[in-house]
Amino acid sequence: MSYLALKHIHVSLVVISVLFFIVRFFWHSTNAAMARQKWVKIVPHIIDTLLIVSIVGLVWHSLVLAPAWYMNKTLGLIGYIVFAIIAMRAQTPLWRYGAFVVALGWVLMLLHVAYAKVPLFG
Repeated sequence: MSYLALKHIHVSLVVISVLFFIVRFFWHSTNAAMARQKWVKIVPHIIDTLLIVSIVGLVWHSLVLAPAWYMNKTLGLIGYIVFAIIAMRAQTPLWRYGAFVVALGWVLMLLHVAYAKVPLFG
């Protein structure tokens, strides 16, 4: 697969992952019946697995970028995942909404690193 095709797949998966996280958070926060459906709990794992596979493919295609850039992307992805999990499982509104905002902050950091190609850390 070409680098450009893989990059488009990766960006599409990022958009789908973040938008679905926001929708799931809304459903969960409003106690909607949709949030309890089985497919809503399974699909994020599929999307995120495909996202990780696309990241591995991109790394394989372009090993010319600085290691600090990859470290920042990895740190950002871990931060996003951890705080998304906290946001979806938190029992109190303070933790739920706080983790939601922090997870989206990690997404913004990832977007900055991805487009600027300049690591924020390291």
